[in-house]
Parts: sequence; C-alpha cells; structure tokens
Amino acid sequence: MENDFILKKKVPAPRKGMSPSFKKNILLGILGLAGILLLAGLGWFIYFKSQFRVYHDRKYQFSIEFPKTWSVLVHPKPNVAVIFLRPKDTPLDTLTENFNVVVQPLSKQDHVLAVFNGNVKKQMIAVFGKHIIIARDVPMHWGWRKGHEMVFKAPSPDHLVMVNAWTLRIDQAYILTFLGDMNKFGKDSLVVDEMIRSFQLQ
Repeated sequence: MENDFILKKKVPAPRKGMSPSFKKNILLGILGLAGILLLAGLGWFIYFKSQFRVYHDRKYQFSIEFPKTWSVLVHPKPNVAVIFLRPKDTPLDTLTENFNVVVQPLSKQDHVLAVFNGNVKKQMIAVFGKHIIIARDVPMHWGWRKGHEMVFKAPSPDHLVMVNAWTLRIDQAYILTFLGDMNKFGKDSLVVDEMIRSFQLQ
C-alpha cells in the first residue's frame, strides 16, 4: 500500500532585506563616528603642535621646533649649535634626556652621504660596543634634501637609546641627536620625531 502522505521539507521563508531607512541610519552612524574620530584626531594634533616653540639659529642657519617645557643651551661649545634638555621626571633621575644639533665640518671622503652614513655607524659601534642594537637605519628627506636616520639601543649596562638624523650641505654635516633612557623612550618618541621632522636649513 502506497503512502498517502508525502513528507516535505520545510522551506524557510525568504528573509526580508534591510529597509532603505535602516541602511541609511547605519551609514549615517558610520559617518558620524568617523567625523568624531577625525575631530578628536585634529584636536589632539592642534594641542600637540601648540606645545612646541621654534628655535632659529642665525649662526648655523637652521630652525627647529622644540617643546616649550625643555631648557635651551645656545652654542655651549664649538660646533654644538644648541642643546635642548628635557625636565627630569624625578630628582633621582641620573640621566637628563637631551636633544642636540651639531654642525660638523666634512672631510673630503665624507661629502658622499653613503660614506658619512657608514662612518656614523662605525663610530656608534665603537662607542657602545658589542651590546649595541641598530633599531632603525633608513634614508629620510627634508623636502628635496636627502638625509639619513639611525636609532641605536644599548640595553646593557645603561639602557640607553640614541636617535641620530643628519643631512649634508656643501662642506658641513648637520647632525641631530637625541639621547635618553631606553625604558622611557615610548613617551619621548613622538616629540623626537616631531623635532627631527621640523628641522629646516635656511
């Protein structure tokens, strides 16, 4: 005897698509959030830039931005154009983080940027020894002017970090150097990057 009943699978009802008004609300929400984030980022950038002043050096013909709270030593010794000193976090700090600009005469061999780069690396390795870590070694530009940047870290024994950036002009090298505590560099890195980027030869 044949079955009188045929089992049929339940077919789910087709889902209704999102209504145009719902899609519009989602899009408006995304755009609103993006706008808030953009305004927040812009506000932070304006605040960050407002914390800097511009130092002009007529003798060595350059300018650079530096934090308002940092001390300034102008022409403290030959070839050292300026030293910026960051305030100590506590009176017990043994190292004062500092950023300096040195204007160094070039030898005949050092007029080529690649040669100068190699000599800087050799000098840093000689100073820090086998414990040195080269964390960054990249070309950079100030507008059309070519330069280079190297970041050295010496974990042992003093936990030092040194950021060096430089460019060459005629018979002089302009060398920007930050020296600080490697363990504190997280909060100083943005400031150091801004100082390096703001450097301009006049």
